[in-house]
Formats: sequence, structure tokens, C-alpha cells
Amino acid sequence: MQQPLRQNTKAALMSAAERLIAEKGLGGVSVREITKAAGARNESALQYHFGSMEDLIREVFARRYREIDQSRLEILEKMDADDVNDDLDRLLEAAIRPLLLSCQDVEGRLYARFSAQLTADPRFDMVDLVRSIGLDSVRALGERIGNCIADLPDSIRETRLRRLLPLSALIMADYARQIEAGMALPVELAIREAKSSMAGFLRAPV
Repeated sequence: MQQPLRQNTKAALMSAAERLIAEKGLGGVSVREITKAAGARNESALQYHFGSMEDLIREVFARRYREIDQSRLEILEKMDADDVNDDLDRLLEAAIRPLLLSCQDVEGRLYARFSAQLTADPRFDMVDLVRSIGLDSVRALGERIGNCIADLPDSIRETRLRRLLPLSALIMADYARQIEAGMALPVELAIREAKSSMAGFLRAPV
């Protein structure tokens, strides 16, 4: 019985952290608040399960992003089968579609707000965070999208690729807000609009 109890406490800490940070931001949430909201007996529970607040945040981010990563890889596999690896429109769809589809449920929208808080906090670099998790789709998309804008100067290309990840997180969070306000575009139209915005950003004149 001890192992399930530990697993339940760990999951409760992750859920509490995701909800509180989504609502208040990283700077507005303490270890005490998270452990209390999770129903843990004391603040040491967070350290026991994760080591630090930063490691907890990293794991909360990674938990759902791994599902997004898998969805992206499936789209990229289809592109490989169709031999269209240099189609920027389809690459951007692979990047954004799983994010916007995740906003169709309450948990996905909560994660969207959580991710937006990470993007806005100077203590976290989302690009480095994703790299530390080792998500294959991000690496593959970066390489393929980079090839599509190879005509740009190296420094400009690298800057735009780096900014594409937090930009996509902000697009996801904005779509989540629009859904909850009852003002969202149908998801397929939202995906097309997001792709156009991202393409415009990548191809803007230097």
C-alpha cells in the first residue's frame, strides 16, 4: 500500500503545482501552498518526490508535453511517408496542431495557462527546458523548419527558431482563453490562422 500512496502524493503535488502556477504565476506560489493544496502532510513532501521546486515545475511541464511530442512525431512520420519534409506549412501544422487540440478539454487549457506562465518568467528558458527533457519532435521540427528558412542570415534564423517555441506556447494559451470566453474560432480555422502567423514571423523581411 505504501507505493500507491507515494505515487498519489506525487501526482497530487504535480496537479496542485500546475493549477496554482497557472492561476498565480511562478512568483505567486510557495512550496507551502502547493503541499497544502496537494493534501501532503508537510513541505518536505515536495523535496522528497522532486528534489526542488524547479524540478517539480520541469516535471509538470514535461508530463503533458510528452503527449504533444508523440502527436507531432506521428505527423512527421506521415510527412516522411509523403516525402514532403520541406513543406513549411505542414511543418508548422505539426508544431501547432497538437497544442490547439489539447485546448479542447479543461486539463489542456490549464496546461496552456501553466506553459504561458513559464514563458513569461525570466527564471525559466523554455527552449532550454524542452531540450533538457529530450523531446524528439522539437529537435526534428527545428532542423526541418530551419532548412525552410536557410536563406536567412544564420543569426536571424537561429533567433527566430528559438522564439518559435515560446510563441507557440502563447498562441496555445490565447486559444485556451478564447475557448473559455466562448469566442474561439473552430479548431481547424484556428490552426490555419496560427500557421499563417508563425509563417509570417519566420519569413518577415530582415
